[in-house]
Amino acid sequence: MRYLLVCCAVSAAIVAGFANAQAPRELVAADTIELRAEQTRTFAFDEPVTKFTLSSEGVAQVIPETDRTFTVRALTPGRVLMTAYAPDGHVVHRSNIVVGQTEGLVKIYGLKDAKDSEAKDFLGFYCSNTGCGRADPDKIPVSQTRQRSGGNSEATKDEQR
Repeated sequence: MRYLLVCCAVSAAIVAGFANAQAPRELVAADTIELRAEQTRTFAFDEPVTKFTLSSEGVAQVIPETDRTFTVRALTPGRVLMTAYAPDGHVVHRSNIVVGQTEGLVKIYGLKDAKDSEAKDFLGFYCSNTGCGRADPDKIPVSQTRQRSGGNSEATKDEQR
């Protein structure tokens, strides 16, 4: 009889444990910090922070400056979740860190004219966060897209050089 009561109590505890188990909830970041590769930005909190964690390594680095200021250094393109913890262990802030591709030269191959043997085998464009333009405007007029203050973009045509 005692054995039966013990088995029933253990079974009831197991069933109650399963009944109280909840599905995990998604942790959502409060904001997004957007950076370019190799860019750094410094931020400040209103309360002290003693620990930072990143959801993945290699995309960004968090460097504490004081107990309230920190610097984020973008390493390579990607996305990570940064969590900042107070001295007592509670979460102070969560941010997504998005690291975009750095500015640079983009080469488009396969446009060489068969008649012009001295032409380059690519067209070069220099791209930044506001648009792309010809890196070496030589024969062809170039159009460039520029970002305007209202969020709109405009295409301008540069003259031949």
